[in-house]
Amino acid sequence: EPGHGSSVTLRLPLTLAIIDGLLIETAGERYVIPLAAVDEIVELPAAQARPGGGNAFLDIRDSLVPYLRLRGLLNCQGSPGPFQKVVVVTSSEGRVGLVVDRIIGSNQTVIKQLSPLHAELKTFSGATILGDGAVALILDVPHLIQRGRCEADAGREAA
Repeated sequence: EPGHGSSVTLRLPLTLAIIDGLLIETAGERYVIPLAAVDEIVELPAAQARPGGGNAFLDIRDSLVPYLRLRGLLNCQGSPGPFQKVVVVTSSEGRVGLVVDRIIGSNQTVIKQLSPLHAELKTFSGATILGDGAVALILDVPHLIQRGRCEADAGREAA
């Protein structure tokens, strides 16, 4: 009724988790990588910038690091930009580089769980809503590292 005021109830889930994340872009879509897993960011060498160019390893400080192209992993169309970046991530499983089109920056990310319909998507650990209202998926780093190691082992066997 006019003149009597309003009552608003705000409910927050107890499982609300906030992490520091690195916001990246691949094929025009934005994704979040947990910042705690990011080791370093390097530019992809020109010889390996085009798909199929060079092997799938980078020599970073006298250590071979396998890398995955997020465009291929996520079945993205189109061609990447000329200056791709490699985000090197680490977990107890090891290290792997993730080739991305652009680094947007770091931000605090509220993790929302994926629905049960999307439980089989192992590449993503959750989602977040960005400041502009867009949704960004959060990459599951341990799964990506495991996948990178499997592809590196397959590449060694083929050689």
